[in-house]
Amino acid sequence: MKRVLPSLHLNPQLINFLFWVGLGLTIAGLSAGVVAGSASLIAVSLVVVGLLVVVVWLVLRWLNAPVEGASWWRQRSVQVSSNALLTTLAVVVILGGINFLVVRMPNQIDFTENQAFSLAPQTKQLVASLQQPVKVMVFNSQTDPQVAQQRSLLEQYRQQNGARFSFEFIDPNAQPGLAQKYKIRTLGETILETGDRTKTLEGALTEPNLTPALASLIRDRKLNAYVVQGHGEAPINGGQGNLDDAVAELKKRDFNVTVLNLLTQKQIPEDANVLIIPGPKRAFLEPEVKLLETYLSQGKSLLLMLDPGIEAGLENLLKSWGVILDKRIVVDASGSGQLMGLGPAIPLVTTYGDHPITKDFTQGPSFYPLVQAITVTPPSADYQSTDLLLTGPQSWAEGDPNQEELQFNAERDRQGPLSVGVAITQKLKATATSTEASPIAKLVVIGDSDFATTGPFSKGLNGDVFLNAVTWLGSSQDDASLSIRPKEQKDRRLELSVTNWRVLVLFGLFLPLGAFGTATLLWWKRR
Repeated sequence: MKRVLPSLHLNPQLINFLFWVGLGLTIAGLSAGVVAGSASLIAVSLVVVGLLVVVVWLVLRWLNAPVEGASWWRQRSVQVSSNALLTTLAVVVILGGINFLVVRMPNQIDFTENQAFSLAPQTKQLVASLQQPVKVMVFNSQTDPQVAQQRSLLEQYRQQNGARFSFEFIDPNAQPGLAQKYKIRTLGETILETGDRTKTLEGALTEPNLTPALASLIRDRKLNAYVVQGHGEAPINGGQGNLDDAVAELKKRDFNVTVLNLLTQKQIPEDANVLIIPGPKRAFLEPEVKLLETYLSQGKSLLLMLDPGIEAGLENLLKSWGVILDKRIVVDASGSGQLMGLGPAIPLVTTYGDHPITKDFTQGPSFYPLVQAITVTPPSADYQSTDLLLTGPQSWAEGDPNQEELQFNAERDRQGPLSVGVAITQKLKATATSTEASPIAKLVVIGDSDFATTGPFSKGLNGDVFLNAVTWLGSSQDDASLSIRPKEQKDRRLELSVTNWRVLVLFGLFLPLGAFGTATLLWWKRR
């Protein structure tokens, strides 16, 4: 004969209330532990108390069962409650595990088309390679709506090297002493500090401004770029086709930019780190060419931007480096440039060489109005060359640009892909006065100058090509902060006519009503 267990006959609703109390305390304890990232006393206490309450609920349900104990577990109410408990605990465990991983490994995935919320590879490399602690101080009010965005950006920097990169937001009204120490004049100013050196950030707190400033603070020296004038070159400011934007960006990267006229000065300053010749329209005289040859023989750097069809008088200098200019304009018949409103005489470049200047460009676009191809045959093993900019396979060097319809002619034209930009280094013999064991001379030749002028400079990767070329030429070693350009914001707005808008509103209104009506009709029929 089976033994019937005693029943307490308690209020079932009261017993069920204990279950939800215990479950709530358990979830609260687990959540507190996940958020805190450690098993604190409060979190553990909540979990223990919650589990005890659940155990009490189980015992009371068992004792209060109006049936035999052996069949109590088979009750539908017990099975439903058990399933609810197990399901809730499973959800809590899964969410807790996800939150734990997020807290321990705060990585993010940027699904935007142009990686608008991710740091550039140059920034990551620069911050990760910091050798001394750097602190960024933002003097701003906590009520400023930009503070949250600025903090998010600086947090990305800190994640790359938390041991050597830190930041702090300072309210100048609350700490006037610090504001006076760093000579803060307006809200929003940002100061970079390492050791006893400080630098004020120019412009807004953005990655394109912060990374060059950080590199400048670490380098702690000015570079001198001289722009040659006197042969119809693009002016550094004013006039048509100027280099105003390019010069402004160079100054942000701690370059002193100075105009140089070789005929009047008759020498190249010894402090020149890089010499820039931006699209001469008239030929250099022989004494000027001699100055350039002597300059390169001393292990210096030169950027030549030479337009097709112009006799610049630099043929012998280029020949000594194994460089031959094609002199014909490059035509691109692929049609890819039409996406940016470009014609066939403005080739779009998306293929780049493996070089510090073009590293991390992937397949970003740059374009070159009326550009010529360049061929390099290194004269000896002391010369190392890299094709920086390569046009597509459907491009060619056009032998007759005056024809009504540009078509490839195998007899007179040169089939692409074509190189329109090259970088060359020459290893020189050490001299008694040289500070380096083996001085290195650098030369970058680009078959166009318009790409760096105001207007085209800010399109695509044009500015990056110019800035990276000048920085690589002017630096004694590869610079991780070569160029960080602002992320281009894509306009994804959907323009709708009034008729289309009304149709969309009607669909949005009647589709849910139709679905609801159909569901009601089915329910009524099955009823």
